Amino acid sequence: MLSKKILLRRILPALFITSIVLTVIAFFTLQKSSHNLDRVDLNFSLETVNGDQFTQDKLLKKPSIIFFGFTHCPDVCPSSLQLLSNLIQDLGDDASKINFYFVTADPDRDTKKILKEYLGYFDKKIIGITGDKAELNKLYGALNIYIKRIDLDNNNYTIDHTASFIILNNNAEIIGTMIHEDFSKLLVIDNFGKIQFPKEEVKKNIIRLLQL
Repeated sequence: MLSKKILLRRILPALFITSIVLTVIAFFTLQKSSHNLDRVDLNFSLETVNGDQFTQDKLLKKPSIIFFGFTHCPDVCPSSLQLLSNLIQDLGDDASKINFYFVTADPDRDTKKILKEYLGYFDKKIIGITGDKAELNKLYGALNIYIKRIDLDNNNYTIDHTASFIILNNNAEIIGTMIHEDFSKLLVIDNFGKIQFPKEEVKKNIIRLLQL
């Protein structure tokens, strides 16, 4: 029977080599996953409130911050759009390097005219997007946006929807999100679900995440 010392001399080199191999594999897997971002890759065709065509090509020109909501939204949407307007002001000249979109979750009621009037209360850089339901569904699906109509009394309804901002780089890849905290401030989260710190420095976190 082999002694413990002999066994260790034989096993340890193998374990050492195995650990190196696993480390190398893990490194390249991490490198690959960090660049394997989710890309919006659908041939959708929508329209801005100004009547301009909105397609995937628009998402390839600049980084984008996108929010999905509706004009009859009682609290989440106006609060989120006000926070976004504040961020645009804080960004100053850097805001021109980003496209900001508000995509309707309620195309039946949110006509271009109504959407344009609604967005008039917020920063003018926020562009309203609407269009055919089938085309909107393509964009919802591409960005994993939850949209559900909830029927109410008197033939009325509301919309339950994703309440986070989607952040895309200029390759139309999802690199993070923004969420609001108690309707009073935004938090920036990267593609790995990590809150960016210091979390109160939203402007700096956005600039760093988008590499502006």
